[in-house]
Amino acid sequence: MTTYTTDQSGIHSLSGFSFQIRVFVNYMLSLKEGMQIEFETIDDVNISKIGPKEIDDFEDNYLNKLVSKSSNTAIQVKRTTINESSAEKILINWVLLESSENKISEYVLFTHDEYDNDDIVFKRTAKEYYELIQASMKGPRAHITKVKELCNSLQEFELIYNSICEKYKFISVRNIDEKIDENCCDHFRKAAVNSVIYYQRIGQLIQHITVKIMESINNKQPFILSYADFITSVEEICSRLNDHVMQPLYSEFKKLQSIDLGDHRISHSRQYKQLMACGLPQNLIKDHLIFNEYYRQLRLNYMEANKVGKVGDIEETTFENFENAKFSLVRNKKDEPYNRLEETKKLPNSHADNEQIRYGSCIYLTSDESEDHQISWEDE
Repeated sequence: MTTYTTDQSGIHSLSGFSFQIRVFVNYMLSLKEGMQIEFETIDDVNISKIGPKEIDDFEDNYLNKLVSKSSNTAIQVKRTTINESSAEKILINWVLLESSENKISEYVLFTHDEYDNDDIVFKRTAKEYYELIQASMKGPRAHITKVKELCNSLQEFELIYNSICEKYKFISVRNIDEKIDENCCDHFRKAAVNSVIYYQRIGQLIQHITVKIMESINNKQPFILSYADFITSVEEICSRLNDHVMQPLYSEFKKLQSIDLGDHRISHSRQYKQLMACGLPQNLIKDHLIFNEYYRQLRLNYMEANKVGKVGDIEETTFENFENAKFSLVRNKKDEPYNRLEETKKLPNSHADNEQIRYGSCIYLTSDESEDHQISWEDE
């Protein structure tokens, strides 16, 4: 079996997800009873407290998720350089928000240290902002025009400006993943479980939230998560990932995969060439390559958790299944690449916790990464 050195990088599983989603997750981890968190409602991220009636209505009527909240924390997320122009846009958006029916208890500008941003939103005085707004010649749909129509005097604008300033907080972080790690300790029992399982749980949570947000964006709807739904997700993840079982959700894993068959690394890989020999259409080739990636990632997790024997049992059984399938096909004069693939996939593997792990191990063993038990749908 391939020699493996444990990866000590800890929270590496969080890489690849957008900063805004990770900020959402970071605040989600602090939810309490009677609270909900929202993505792209009144701001990039919004945390709201809802009263008993709204909690009851929450399940009955989708629109109730967006109204009647007793207070909101509006969070503007920026992973970019904040200059005077962007600071102006932030404040103008908040002026409109402060003037709406929404009750805002806190305004937060959340940014990343890599851009060395200074806190400049209130660098301009209320008078300077007001004069800039009044001088604007933008069209009626522009936010600055709406503020211009809203505030008929400097005094009126100053009241809103000062109210926002009093509730304003600037946050700049060096490593959002470390923040998430800190806030996950209790939810995912960091002190009680293997560190690999702990970080897998965090990765699964971020994967779950990413999929839900993407689905909401595709449906042109905001994503809203209640405290109860958050806790349910945490408990469900813990039940799938523990010392006895590792079963990441295949359906969510698949939704986040992008297989480009034109990529040189894929088109020149042995597993791709072996699948091509089976005469599969492109959509099925992609599905099988996703099986491979799913198993490959899980295999790494098994190794990190010192479950080398689990990997050995899965792959030894898969190899034996292939040998049995091939012998049967040769005996029945039906030995061809597609039949080898399908018959091997059909055979049981009790060491694999779901079908996709079983299928993925089949594809993985056709790759150049497989040293001891490499199999072929088409003999080379």
